[in-house]
Amino acid sequence: MHHTERDWFVDPDNHKDRYPIEPGEKHMPILFANIHEWLLRDQNRQRQINHLKRYFGSSYSGNLFEYFAARSEPKVFTPWDILAVESLSVSVPPATAKWLLEPDEVRDSYLEIANKHFGDPETTLWGCDQALIGDESEMSKLYALLRLQPGLGYVTTSKLMAAKFPRIVPIRDSQVELLLGLQNEKSWWSTFRTLFKKPRQVWPSILMGCPYRMGLGRSPHFAV
Repeated sequence: MHHTERDWFVDPDNHKDRYPIEPGEKHMPILFANIHEWLLRDQNRQRQINHLKRYFGSSYSGNLFEYFAARSEPKVFTPWDILAVESLSVSVPPATAKWLLEPDEVRDSYLEIANKHFGDPETTLWGCDQALIGDESEMSKLYALLRLQPGLGYVTTSKLMAAKFPRIVPIRDSQVELLLGLQNEKSWWSTFRTLFKKPRQVWPSILMGCPYRMGLGRSPHFAV
C-alpha cells in the first residue's frame, strides 16, 4: 500500500515516525504573519533547538534524510534521492522511480540548468534572484514535470525537490500548511523566501544545531 501523501509526523498508524515533540507539548498554530515575532522569542528558539537535538539523537527514520540526500549526484536523480524521500514516510511508485532513474532529456535539462544556479551550497532561497524560482524558471518547470508523474503529489514532490536543493526548496505538507495558516497559499517558495529574508538569522542559525547539514526545507517542521 502506497502512502504517497501521508505526512510522516501526523500519521496515526505509524507511531514510530511521528514528530518527536517534548512531553506535554502540542503543535501550536501560528499565523504566518506572526511567525517572525514568535521565532525570535528566546523560549521558542530553545524549543526548536531541543527538537533538533531530540530528533537527530533518536531512531526516527526521517533523521536519515540528509544522510541519503548528501550521497546523491547533483545533476541526476539517483536511488539515494528515493531513499531520502522514503525516509520521510512517503513512497515513490516503482514505475515512477524507474522514470526518475532513467535518462529523460527534458527533466535532466531542467535539473542541469537549476544546478547551474543553485549548485553552490552557499546559495540560498533568501539570497537568490526571485526570477530563479518564478513561474518560468527551470525550478518551477522541473516541479511541474515531476507532479505529472504517477504517485508524485505535492508533498512527495516537495520532498524530492528538497533532497536535490536543500537550501532552496521548503518542504510543503498539510501539517505545516495548517500550523501556519497557509492551506490556500499558491506561491509556496516565494512565501517562504519572504520569511527567510527578514530576519535572515532566525532559522538559518538554528540549523547549525543539526549534525548533518539540514536544509531550510525541513526547518518549518522543527519550528512549529
